[in-house]
Amino acid sequence: MELLIALLGLTPAPTAAEIAGTYEIRQMEMAGGLELQSNGHFRYGLSYGAADESAEGDWTFDGTTVRLNSNPMPRSPDFVLLADSPAPACELSIGVDWGKLNWSSAPRVLVGYAGDPNRYMVDTDDSGKLEARGCNATSIRPLVPVYGNAGTEVKLTPGQGHRLSFRFEPNDIGQAAFRDEILSPYGQGLVMARYETKIRFVRARP
Repeated sequence: MELLIALLGLTPAPTAAEIAGTYEIRQMEMAGGLELQSNGHFRYGLSYGAADESAEGDWTFDGTTVRLNSNPMPRSPDFVLLADSPAPACELSIGVDWGKLNWSSAPRVLVGYAGDPNRYMVDTDDSGKLEARGCNATSIRPLVPVYGNAGTEVKLTPGQGHRLSFRFEPNDIGQAAFRDEILSPYGQGLVMARYETKIRFVRARP
């Protein structure tokens, strides 16, 4: 088989034992790394812009991709609805009590509309008002700044105005909840698609 592979000019797929090891991030504006232990446990850390996150858990390799699963699974941050007050027809606005976090502006939200299975990202202005499309909004989910986690969905009555007040619950913010997070081998490293970019992990020098 090895002779056939050599004659065909093919490179044999790496094994899990060959993939295991310590990797570093060597990209502009990024820092961190990944440790794939031979016992199937991993540790991960990333600092990118305003985002600082870490994770640990289990990893597997199927000959093509590495998959990460956080263990234990962290509790994602969420928004607790405190009040849903009447507002002028079709008007939507939100306010958030961020607690001890130094965040002041209203977050972006995902909005659902009647008759449409998709969800749309909508910005808020300085007063927390949403530029929602028409008067048929049926749901809203606030997004956590920086990390992008979506909060619990809140149902809305189409045509009615809503002035929503939330309290932010950070829970395990900063701990990545990996569920079959994929990393693909490239050269002597691994690459992960995250935060709308590609993070390259290069095997650390001994």
